[in-house]
Amino acid sequence: MTPFERISTQVQAQIPLVRAMEAAMGKEAAHKLVREALDKANRAIVAQRGSLLDIPTLAIEFAAFGEGIRYEFETLERTDTLLRNQVNHCDYAEFMEQIGARDLGELLICNSDFAMADELGLKLERSKTCMNGDGMCDFCYRVKAAQPPSVGV
Repeated sequence: MTPFERISTQVQAQIPLVRAMEAAMGKEAAHKLVREALDKANRAIVAQRGSLLDIPTLAIEFAAFGEGIRYEFETLERTDTLLRNQVNHCDYAEFMEQIGARDLGELLICNSDFAMADELGLKLERSKTCMNGDGMCDFCYRVKAAQPPSVGV
């Protein structure tokens, strides 16, 4: 199963639940609860890797996210500690539009990137997304500085 097939299947199951939660508790409260639950689940999934992610591996996995779909991006900058990519076309946004739920795309798909990056030892900065209608996504991943071990007193 490709990432797109897995994610689109999950999202289609989540949409009715989110819509019901919005109706019952209001959009803001529902989205906060959904985001917390998805972040917790995504952190648990990536924690199973048992290791942090380096930039060369991230570059490979970033490209694989678009396996089997139209997912056009260019790498703008790459060093040992930074990867800056610009996504110019994303079929995930088109999929959410086709099923009438683009307003939930960032919540259910895009914003998962932040918790996963954090769990993998990366800091993600992104101010634009195709999903939000910005015409592109601006990803900037940085390797977090190693934390010195805490010293017991």
